[in-house]
Amino acid sequence: MSITKLEFQRERSGDMYLNLIKVIVVFTMGSIGMHLLVMLMDYYLIVKPVYLNLHDNFVGTIFSTPMYPMMGVYGLYSLGVYFLWERKKKAILMAREKQLQSEKVEAVLKTMQRITGMLAEHIATHNSEITHWVESRKSQGQLVSERVVLPNKKIAQALHTLSEISFVLPYSENRPENVGDIEKILHEKIGGITEFQKN
Repeated sequence: MSITKLEFQRERSGDMYLNLIKVIVVFTMGSIGMHLLVMLMDYYLIVKPVYLNLHDNFVGTIFSTPMYPMMGVYGLYSLGVYFLWERKKKAILMAREKQLQSEKVEAVLKTMQRITGMLAEHIATHNSEITHWVESRKSQGQLVSERVVLPNKKIAQALHTLSEISFVLPYSENRPENVGDIEKILHEKIGGITEFQKN
């Protein structure tokens, strides 16, 4: 058994013990606290004949045997509230995390749009001049070195890919959900252009 698996099992066991302790604490504190609150409210606020000897035997009166089922109900109620609160907290944290990821993606895409616009303004202009020169040489029947043609095509395809990712993808059904998705798409697209040109 690997060390990583042992560490995972230990961490899982630790989480289980911690959750068990939380359940016991919530059940105990909830049952005692709610029961004590209800009994004191009953004693001080409700006008009726009561038989609670709080002055002479407070503990024995409040926590007598007939009160145990009621305390159990209060404990279960406290556990229910605790679990609902934990689920709600996780949902809020997940929603917040998704919002943060969405904001990061939006910031990255806007930055890419600005960078792509600058590249298109400067590089594409010069690359189009090279393309025009290549086509002019070919139309005159002159040979053009592949060292010029291939980089020219790579630059054009790379700019097209950047434009597609920056301006088309954000408004499509395949919009990236996090920054890692953008990196993956860039790697696949640009890497695909490189592999295509090598082949």
